[in-house]
Amino acid sequence: MQWQDRIDNYVKETKFPRSLFQAEDGRVVGTWIMGNDYRVKSTYYGGYPAGYLRRVMALFPDKQKTLHLFSGKVDLVAAPGDTADTNPALDPTYVDDAHHLTNVPLEKYDLVLADPPYSVEDCDHYGTSMVKRNTVLRALQKLPSGAHIVWLDQVLPMYRKDCFVLEATIGMWKSTNHRFRGITVFRRK
Repeated sequence: MQWQDRIDNYVKETKFPRSLFQAEDGRVVGTWIMGNDYRVKSTYYGGYPAGYLRRVMALFPDKQKTLHLFSGKVDLVAAPGDTADTNPALDPTYVDDAHHLTNVPLEKYDLVLADPPYSVEDCDHYGTSMVKRNTVLRALQKLPSGAHIVWLDQVLPMYRKDCFVLEATIGMWKSTNHRFRGITVFRRK
């Protein structure tokens, strides 16, 4: 599926104004303003903002198998798939460290949604240490060619250009008085 098809499907499915555009170099850029709906469907601290998963899934209607990385609690109705987290109390499909992903059969996934803790304060809340983003992306090199990673964070993670193509960057405003976040979409070469 080409990116213009993804963007067209996003507009059709969400009914939101066209806010994503393909630049001359082929990359997709844009901004999502999520609105002032403060509900988090999963009720989990730091969970995806209302409507986020619906928007992401509208971009990837062709994907068959999704993995939610750093899952915490996820609304699996909005984005069906498997979950991976270090906390067994959250009942993930896979209890695993995202730095290694030794228990996750990555070769069967064509879409990974990643939402790591953004700061030391977030890590304190979750009872974890800071994520080494480049190490996680190294572990995700086991994904099959063509798989996409949708990485929600406050930084652009370091990645290997010989393994991943940066295909899209989307700025996301949740609402007033909330942190700005960036959505980076990588494709596995």
